[in-house]
Amino acid sequence: MSQENVEAIKRAYAALNSGDIPTVVGMCHPDVVLDNMNAAFDGAVYHGHAGLGEFFSLGPTMWESQRFEVEDTVSLDADRVVVLQRIVSVRRDGVETIARNAMVFTLRRGKASQIKSFQTMADALEAAGLRE
Repeated sequence: MSQENVEAIKRAYAALNSGDIPTVVGMCHPDVVLDNMNAAFDGAVYHGHAGLGEFFSLGPTMWESQRFEVEDTVSLDADRVVVLQRIVSVRRDGVETIARNAMVFTLRRGKASQIKSFQTMADALEAAGLRE
């Protein structure tokens, strides 16, 4: 199941980068929790599909464009995958910024039920009880 979860996450990133937010939201359980408290911007927790919609509506208010790139994945177990991501954001004045962080995705029956952000892959792995 872990490779299937990795592939599902990669499909979600492809949908996100093409601007297909309804597909991204549809790939999550209705009761999904996005814990973004460790993020550099917008540290908050979002609940359910409505919360995801709120989260995804924030990007266009802050950025001219954003691209999320999967740099690495680590399957923790049958239900959890860590993604090291590179976020390329372009401000309204054209200045590009690049950030990296890690996300831990918990999937149930192929749909994300919990997503938690971490500043680094090491932080994400440590929170999962592993070491990088």
